[in-house]
Amino acid sequence: MSIKPIPEWRQALELASVRVCLFIGAFPDIYNTVAAMGWLDELPAAAKWCIRLLAVICIAARLIKQESINRTPTP
Repeated sequence: MSIKPIPEWRQALELASVRVCLFIGAFPDIYNTVAAMGWLDELPAAAKWCIRLLAVICIAARLIKQESINRTPTP
């Protein structure tokens, strides 16, 4: 198994899935800004890092070229 980037990896920010993953990664900071205003309690540190790790994994999974599944048509 070799890991290769998708052909359009340089235009990654144009992909909607990458933008969603970036939002997920920024969520702890957005949440803490709201918490600083006194509207909500702050997120625990472990939750912040879990969310950020999920975002990095999501972006990496999107940018890695995946082998296509060869399916035979069913009659």
